Amino acid sequence: MLAVALPLKALCQDNPAFTKAELAAAQADPLRFTLDPESVTVELVSAQAPVWQEKGVVGSIVTIINIANKIWGIIKDNAPVAEVETKYAAAVPEGATSPNQLYQWQGPATYEYKIRAKNAYGAETVSVTYKVVFNYGGKFDGKGQYLTGVTIVPGAMNVAWGYKLSMNAFVPDTTITNVGTYEDPLAAMQLKLSTKIASVLKEWDGNSVYHIKGNGEMKEIVSPFKAQPEAGDTAVTRQLLNPALFR
Repeated sequence: MLAVALPLKALCQDNPAFTKAELAAAQADPLRFTLDPESVTVELVSAQAPVWQEKGVVGSIVTIINIANKIWGIIKDNAPVAEVETKYAAAVPEGATSPNQLYQWQGPATYEYKIRAKNAYGAETVSVTYKVVFNYGGKFDGKGQYLTGVTIVPGAMNVAWGYKLSMNAFVPDTTITNVGTYEDPLAAMQLKLSTKIASVLKEWDGNSVYHIKGNGEMKEIVSPFKAQPEAGDTAVTRQLLNPALFR
């Protein structure tokens, strides 16, 4: 199992550093470097995955665990984090030590999103695409549907000078569940994306939570752009939105 190098609080609440030139520019033209929080938007650009089906949670005594990463950085100071493409989460049955012990994997399923933000003048200051990617349907001993390669991949990025963008992901163990049956386990997990956009004068923090299942379905259950979650304001979801609980 891979070790977590940094505590969640340190990873998700990092403060970007600004140069003397950026500080001086912000003082000379404050509106240019004031992020308009109402301008921040995210859109689903494309999706290649099975359609989400609403089903009741059955639950069982089957134990499903994450044998890969739990917390990792995606973007820091406007650049992809080193080796980000090797970071992922997996939900497999306890006893498995590698996704390679499972078979009949499908996918990858991909959901591409785009985040945009503007300053107080209305000029676009941040534009970034990212993909939620995962393989699904893996079987173990002839049964079940499990997950591997669950990650967020950064794409095209354009950040104006004087602004800093960072993104981090994590999957708490408490969200790794079996939503199937003992005879036919269906792995599920919740992947949180934490986004920070900052300038010298203002910053914006947003959290998205994606519920992903071993049959290839995914649903965004928490978004910073909605007043209420689309589904399931559960204790687990509240934990995801409170990083202090994972220190």
